[in-house]
Amino acid sequence: MVADQGVQSGPPGRLVGREPELARIADAARAARGGSGRAVLLRGPAGIGKTEVLFSALAELDGRATRVLFAHCPETGTGAYAAVRALLAPVHDPEPTGSARLALPALSPERAGDGAATGTYAVLHGLHWLVADLTGDGPLVLAVDDVQWCDENSLRFLAFLLRRAEELPLLVLLAQRTGGTAPGEALGEIAAMPWCDTVDLPALGEGPVAELLDAELPAPPGPELAARCAQVTGGNPFLLGRVLRRLREAPAEDAAERLDELHRTVVLRSLLDRLSERGVAVARAVATLPGERLELIAALAGIHQRMAVVALRELRDRDLVGTGGGIGFVHDFVRQAVLDRTPPAELERLRERAAMLLNDAGRPAEEVAVLLLQLPGAPQPWMAGVLRDAATRAEQRGAPGTAARCLDRVLVVQGTDVAVLAQAARVADPVTGLRYLERALELVDDPRARLPIAVQYAVASLSAQNSTRAFEVVSAALDELDAALGPGLGDADRTLRTLAESVLLVSGMDEKSTLPRVGARFRDVAPPAGDTAEERQLLGMLASLGALLNRPAAEVAAQARSVLRINDVEGDGFALLGASLPLYLADDNESALAALDLLVGHAQRSGQAWAYCLASSTRALVHHWTGDLVEALADAQSCYDVLEQESWTGSMTMPQIALATSLTSQGEPERATAVLAEISRARFEDFALEYHQFLMARARALEAAGDPDGALEQLFRCAQSLREAGIDNPVFAPWWFDAACLLGDLGRAEEGARAAEHGAVLARKWGTRRARGMALAARGAVAAGRAAVPVLSEAVRVLSASPAKREQAKAEHLLGRALLRAGEPEGAREHLRSALDLSVLHRDHRQVSASSAALLEAGGRLRHGTDSPVHTLSGSERRVAVRAAAGATNREIAESLFLTVRTVELHLTSAYRKLGVRGRAELPAALAVDPEAPVP
Repeated sequence: MVADQGVQSGPPGRLVGREPELARIADAARAARGGSGRAVLLRGPAGIGKTEVLFSALAELDGRATRVLFAHCPETGTGAYAAVRALLAPVHDPEPTGSARLALPALSPERAGDGAATGTYAVLHGLHWLVADLTGDGPLVLAVDDVQWCDENSLRFLAFLLRRAEELPLLVLLAQRTGGTAPGEALGEIAAMPWCDTVDLPALGEGPVAELLDAELPAPPGPELAARCAQVTGGNPFLLGRVLRRLREAPAEDAAERLDELHRTVVLRSLLDRLSERGVAVARAVATLPGERLELIAALAGIHQRMAVVALRELRDRDLVGTGGGIGFVHDFVRQAVLDRTPPAELERLRERAAMLLNDAGRPAEEVAVLLLQLPGAPQPWMAGVLRDAATRAEQRGAPGTAARCLDRVLVVQGTDVAVLAQAARVADPVTGLRYLERALELVDDPRARLPIAVQYAVASLSAQNSTRAFEVVSAALDELDAALGPGLGDADRTLRTLAESVLLVSGMDEKSTLPRVGARFRDVAPPAGDTAEERQLLGMLASLGALLNRPAAEVAAQARSVLRINDVEGDGFALLGASLPLYLADDNESALAALDLLVGHAQRSGQAWAYCLASSTRALVHHWTGDLVEALADAQSCYDVLEQESWTGSMTMPQIALATSLTSQGEPERATAVLAEISRARFEDFALEYHQFLMARARALEAAGDPDGALEQLFRCAQSLREAGIDNPVFAPWWFDAACLLGDLGRAEEGARAAEHGAVLARKWGTRRARGMALAARGAVAAGRAAVPVLSEAVRVLSASPAKREQAKAEHLLGRALLRAGEPEGAREHLRSALDLSVLHRDHRQVSASSAALLEAGGRLRHGTDSPVHTLSGSERRVAVRAAAGATNREIAESLFLTVRTVELHLTSAYRKLGVRGRAELPAALAVDPEAPVP
C-alpha cells in the first residue's frame, strides 16, 4: 500500500465496540477488490469516533490496496475542488493525457488562469478518467474525513465518480459529523446510492466502556465506575478518552470522586473558562485559523510571538491543543466550544482580521474568500476585490456555484456595477442570471454597451426557455444601435452587430411565436461574405431561417456551405449547427455530416457531453434522412445512453426523438413510443424545431403499431403547428407525405389528395428531387386505379436520381401495389422486389415487412440470406465494435462516447457473441471495417 497524507499515523487510543462497523467496511473493500466500486459513509455526532474508525479501517487495508489517498476537510471551509486536490496531489501527472487533461483546471492553480471559463462537466469528466487511470494497477481507496466541511465541487465529483464506479476497483470512505447543518445535495446523492453503505456510529455502551477502562487503567475498574463513565461521557469516545487520561493520574480508590470532578471540568469544558487572558486570545485565534503558523496566530491574537508560545503551552497542558504539525485543537469539540464562548462581534472581528492577514501574506484569493463569505453585512472595498478575484478563479476551474456565492456578496456593495452583474449572470442559475442581466440593461444607456449584454441575455435564455423575451431584448438593442449610429458603423461596431443579429436569429427560431417575426425582420437582409466567425454564424442562421421559410434549396444550401470554409468549430458551434439543417434538407448530406462530425469531435475532445448529445442526435436524424439507418441507430442509441447515464431524460428532447425515429424503422414502434413518452419539457408545444420532429416520430410509431387514427391525429396536429410557426419547408416535417400515404390506405382519397397537393405546392418552391419525388409519390398514393401508375413511375424515376433511398423504396412499394391492383402482377413483383432490396440494404425493417407481405400477395418469392450477423447488433454495440475494429482501446472508446469502460466491455462481449468472433483481431473482417479509416 502507498500511504499518502499521513494515513499511517492515525489518532492514538484503543478502538473498542466498533467491530460491526469495521466488518461492514471490510465487506465493501472486498467488493471493491473484486472490481465493483463501493462507498461507505460513516456518520455520527462530534467525538463519536468516526476518524478512529476510518484510520483503523485504513490500517486493515494495508497491503490489500494498491494505493490509499486521504484528505481531511478543514472546519474553516475551503475553495472549489480543494478536497480533490488534497486527495490527488501526491499522484496526479502534471501533464495528463486523454480526457484526464480536462481535470487540470481543478488540480493545478496555475492552469486555471487563462481567462476562459471551464465547463463543470468537462472537469468532472477529466477527474473521473484520472481516477480510473489510478485503478489500472489495482484497488484504490479514497478516504475523506470530516466530509461535512468538504467543498461542494469535490463532493459533486465523488458523486459523479461513484455513478461510474460499478466496474472500478474503488472504495470511497467518507466520515461525516452529524448534528450541524443539513448535508448538501451532492452528499445526499452519495448517501442515497445503492452501492453506498451508510454506517451510523452509536454511542459506546457499558460493555465497551468497561473493556476500555480495563485496558487503560492500572487497576481493574468496578462495574459501577464503568457505568458512571458511560453515563458521564454519554458513551462519547472523545470525552471518554479525556476522562481516562485524568483517571490514570488518580489512585484507584479516588477514581469515583475524581470522575465527579472530571464531569465538571472535562465534560462540561469549564477548562476553557479558567484560561488566562492571553490563553483565551490565542485559543480564539487558533479557532479562527486552525493549522496556521505561529506568526499568523500571534498576529491575530494581537500579542507578541513569545507570549503566544507561552499561551500555547498553557493550552497544551490542558490537553486542548495538539502537538503535531500546524497549530490546532485536539478535536473540533474544543474548537466549537471556543467559538461558542466567543461573542459574535468578537468572532466577526477575528474573521475579518484573519482574512486581512491572509490577504497581506499573499494567500490565494479563493482561500481568503472562505473567511470573507462567513462575515455578515456588506464587504469592504478590498474584500469585494478579493471576492471578485476568487469568483473569476472559481469560474475558470469549472466551479460556477462557488463563483456565484462570491459575487452575491460583491453585489451587496456593487449592485450597480454592470461588469459584476454580467459576471454574476454567467455563473448563476439561469433564472437568477437573467434577472441580473435585466438589471444591467436598465443601468446602461449607451447602445454600444447595451448590445453585448443583450447578446449574453439571449444565449442565457436558451436554457431558461426565455427566448421570446430574449427576442424582444436583442431586437430593441439592435434598433437602438442603428438609431444612434446610423450606417456609419466602425469595424468593431459592425462585428458586434453581426453577432447580435445571429443571436437574434437563434432566439427568434427557438419558439413558434417569434419565428414569423424573425422571418419578417430578416426577409431582405443580404447574407454576409462569411469572412469572420461572426459572419459565418450569421450565415448559418440565415440559411436555417431560409430553409424553414422555404426559400429555394439551392440558395440556402450555398449560404450554408460558406460556413464550412473554416474546417473548425467556432464559438458555441451555432454556425455549424445552423448550417447543418438547410444542408441536409437540401440533400447535401455530405456537407451536413461534415459539419456535424466537427461538432461531435469537438464535444468529445472538450468533454462536453451535452453538446455531444445534441450534435450526435442531430447527426442520427441526418443519417436516417440519407437512408443509413444503421448509423442512425448507432448515433441515436449512443447519445441516449449518455442521456440515461446522466439522468438528463427530463431536460433534453433530441436524443429521444432520434432514437424513436430509428426504433420505428427497426420494427420496434412500442419501444419508440415509450422513449418519446419520457419527454417532459415544459411548454414543449411552443418550440419550433424539436416539437415538429417529435410529432412526426410519434405519428410514425403509432402507424407502425397499428393505430392509423392516432397517427393521423399527430400528423394533423403537426400541420396546424407548422402553420402557426410559419414553417413552409416541405421536407422539414413532411406530415403531408405520411398523411397522403396513410389516407390512401384507408380509402380516404379526397383528404389524401388535399394533403398531397399541399406538399406539391411547397415542393415546387423548394426544388429538390427528394421533395418533387415525394410530392409525386403522395399524389400516386391517393390516385384511383390505373391513373396511379404513371404518377408513381415518375416518382420512382425522380427519387432514384436523389439520395432519398427510403422514399424511393416507399415509391417502389406504392407502384408495385398499384400495378397489382391494375392486374399487372409481373410488373408489380419487379417493383416490390426493388422496394424490398432497397429496404434490406438500408436496414429499414418496417418497409421490409410491408414490401415482403405485398410481394407474397403478388405471387413473388422472398429471397433468403439477405441478413448478416452484423445486422443483429444494437446501435451501441455496432458503434463500440466499429471503434474497436479500428484499433481504439476500451478506454479510448469509453472516453469518446462518454460511457464507462464496463459499459464498453459489455457491448463488446455481446458483439463478439453475435458476430461469432473470439476477439478484436477478428472484428474488422466480421464488420468489413477498414482499420485505417477514421472511427465515427
